[in-house]
Amino acid sequence: MKKLSLVLIAASLYAADIGTLFDAIKKQPETKIDNLQVKNAKIAKKSVINSLYPTVNLFSSAEHYNAPFSLRPVTPTESAYLLKTNDSIPFSQNIIRIGFDVSMPLFIKTIYDNKEKMSYIINAAKYKAKLNLLQRESMLVIYLSNLNYLYSLKKALLVQKNSIQESIKAIEVGVKVGRIPEFKLLRLKDAVNQIDIKINDIDSKIADTNSKIYTLTKIHLKKPIDFQTSNVKKEEFLAVKPIKENIKASLLDIKAKKDDFLPKVFFKISANRGFGWAYNTKDSVALNTASTGIYINWNIFNKKRNSDVQKAKIEYINSKLTLQKTIKELTSQIEKIDKTLKIVNRSLSLAKKSVKIKEELLKSAKVAFKLGTMTVDEYLNYENDLALAKANVANLKATKNSLIAQKAFIYGNNFKKVFK
Repeated sequence: MKKLSLVLIAASLYAADIGTLFDAIKKQPETKIDNLQVKNAKIAKKSVINSLYPTVNLFSSAEHYNAPFSLRPVTPTESAYLLKTNDSIPFSQNIIRIGFDVSMPLFIKTIYDNKEKMSYIINAAKYKAKLNLLQRESMLVIYLSNLNYLYSLKKALLVQKNSIQESIKAIEVGVKVGRIPEFKLLRLKDAVNQIDIKINDIDSKIADTNSKIYTLTKIHLKKPIDFQTSNVKKEEFLAVKPIKENIKASLLDIKAKKDDFLPKVFFKISANRGFGWAYNTKDSVALNTASTGIYINWNIFNKKRNSDVQKAKIEYINSKLTLQKTIKELTSQIEKIDKTLKIVNRSLSLAKKSVKIKEELLKSAKVAFKLGTMTVDEYLNYENDLALAKANVANLKATKNSLIAQKAFIYGNNFKKVFK
C-alpha cells in the first residue's frame, strides 16, 4: 500500500511534456460535465423520436353509479332478447374494469420539426464543449508561460547573486587589510540580500501559478515545462459555430411553433373487461369491450401559441445579433493580437541582442570595479541591467506564447499541434 502511494505521488509530480498536461485536462470533471451536456442533448433528441412510437397503458377502475350503467354498449335487439329470456342485462351500479389502451401519433408535424431542431442543438453542445476545453488549454499555456518566466527570472537573479558573490570574494581581502572601504563590501552584501528577497517573492508566485496549473490538470509541477510553438491555422472563429447552430435551431423552433396550429392525428386502440352485478337478476356479469379508431385533434384557437411564436422569433433575432457582435469582437481581438505579436517578435529580437551587449558590459564593469575605477553603485547598476535584460527576454517569450494561445483558442486550433 505504501509503495502504491509513493507511485501515485510520483505520478502527480511528473509531467513529461505539455502534451501530458493537455491530456490531463481532458480527464478532469469540468470536461466530463461538458460531455454530459452533449449526452443530455442527444437524449433529448431521442426523447423526441421516441414520441413517435406507440404508448401502451394498463388501467383498472372501481366505479359506483347512482343508476345502473352498462358494462358495454348493448343494441336494442340484444336488450329485447335478454328481457324476453329473463337473462342478466349487463347494467350495474357497481362496475370494476381492467384493460389497456394504445395510442400512436400518425401525424404531428411539430415532432419532426423538433427532431431536426435537436440535431442542431446537439451540434451546438459539441462546439460549446470544445470551446470550454480549448479555453482551459489556453489558460494552461498562459500559466505555463508565466511559470517559465518566473523560473527564468529566478535563474537570472541567481546568476546575478553568484556574480556579486564573486565580487565580494574578490574585495574581501582588500577590506580586511584596509585597502578597500568596508562600505563597498556592505553594499554588495546588501545587494545579495535584496536579491534573496526577490527570489523569495518569486518562489511565492511560482507556488501560486503551480496551484492554478494543478487546478486545471491535477498534476504538481516541480520544474518549468519547455515547449515550442507552431503557426496558428486561420479557420472560422470557433465561438461563432455554436451560435450558428443555435440560429438554425431557432428557425426550426419558429417553424415548430407555427406547425403546432396544424391538426394532430392519432391512432388509438382501447380494450377492457368489465365486472358487475346485473341490476335485474343480481347475477355477476363479466364482458369485454374493445374499440379502435383514428382521431383528429385541431386546436383552432389558442392565444398562447401566438405568444410562443413571437418568443421564438425574438430568440432567433437575439441569436443573429449575438453572432454579429461575436464576429465583430473576435475580428478586433485577432487584429490586436497580430499587431502585438509583430511588436513582441521585434522586441524579443532586440532584447536578446541587449542581453549579449550587457553581458559584455558587465565583464568590463567587474574589471573596473576590482581596479577601483568604478563605484560600487555603478557596478551594481550593470548587474541589475543584465538581470533586467534577461527578465525582459523571458517576459517577452511568455507574452508571445500567451498571445499565440489566445489566437489558437479563437480559431479553435488543436493545441497539441500548436504547442509541442
